Amino acid sequence: MKMVKSLILGTAVAFAASAGAQAADLPVKAKPVGYVKICPQYGPGFYYIPGTDICLKVGGLVFAEAGYYASGAITTLGNGPTWGRDDVDLQWRSRGYISLDARQNTAYGTLRSYILGGFEQRDTSANNAITAGAFIQYAFIQFAGFTAGTANSFFDFGVNYQGISVASNPWNWANVFAYTANLGNGLSATISLEEQTTSALTGTNAGVVGIQQESPAIVGNIRLDQAWGSAQVMAATYQQRFHGAVRDDWGWAVGAGIEIKLPMLGAGDTIKFVAVTAEGATEYTGLSGSPYGGINGVGLGYNGGATFLTVTDYAGAAGTQTDASSVMVQFRHFWTPTLRSSVHAGYNEAYNLNAGGFGGVQVVQYGHSLAWSPVKDLTLALDVLYTEIDANNNESDKLATWFRITRTF
Repeated sequence: MKMVKSLILGTAVAFAASAGAQAADLPVKAKPVGYVKICPQYGPGFYYIPGTDICLKVGGLVFAEAGYYASGAITTLGNGPTWGRDDVDLQWRSRGYISLDARQNTAYGTLRSYILGGFEQRDTSANNAITAGAFIQYAFIQFAGFTAGTANSFFDFGVNYQGISVASNPWNWANVFAYTANLGNGLSATISLEEQTTSALTGTNAGVVGIQQESPAIVGNIRLDQAWGSAQVMAATYQQRFHGAVRDDWGWAVGAGIEIKLPMLGAGDTIKFVAVTAEGATEYTGLSGSPYGGINGVGLGYNGGATFLTVTDYAGAAGTQTDASSVMVQFRHFWTPTLRSSVHAGYNEAYNLNAGGFGGVQVVQYGHSLAWSPVKDLTLALDVLYTEIDANNNESDKLATWFRITRTF
């Protein structure tokens, strides 16, 4: 009997040892490793760069569009405006943007670095020539109230509703070094030194030998952001030398804008007004600036390869400064959460009555944009823009249309 018990006990021990050895050979399920950690403090899309305390958001935008009479090019402004030959063609354009937004908490607040750039290909001429290239639209650092790098001018008041302004961003970016003070209750004030890059500072026209920038533009604004909307007053001045008269002058511009939310009409509905007046600083009124959008919403469409309407800050052999002003209104209405339309009306004027100058120019524009987003981050838009120019009592007008499909990510 003892022998039988010993045999049973020995068999059980051997079986247990064998089972333990086999179990030791089985793979062990490892705990999941969090390779991507979300940064909720900066909003959706931000995550920690592994091994750092820096939060990064990677994004982008791709659009493709076709436009008829879509160029803003004007070939002459002597006796009257003449639209460039490329306006008669159906034009094509595509762009791809990549954005990087890096943020980090410090003892002095958030340290932010932002880059937005990409590639473009477009048909730019009457013989359907194709051009392509890369560009950087924004590249700036923000820290403790300071902004340094390539960004929008601080004279600018928000974005435009019309789809013609790519990614709803104004195209008047510049190199800036600015400080913004938050004064509380939605009130802020900014002072900025900015580089001027528009043709108003470097072009020649009817006797202008040349214009040289003598100082950075000194730009300031006071802005209020509230639940009902936003408002801003802004001013800019800079010194430049007119070589024909060999003298220095200061150009200046002042403006004001207000954007009001209209929830009683529809969720997301807004109306916006901007007005600017200037002397010797015409680009701040939208003239001699970049394509449609400019600083205040009045422009001529996107460039077709030739020059835009050029109105210089000086004109004539004596180099008298140019007076300019503009006003615009935009209204945006959401018919449904996925269907919206925007209406735009604007007026620009510039005068320099020196006998050797360009005389007077008036630009009137009316625009409408219809945009549909069938799914999140995908938009199909149809834009129509009527432009009428009266230069030295010679009139010219055109109706331009664009169709665009845009995907953001």
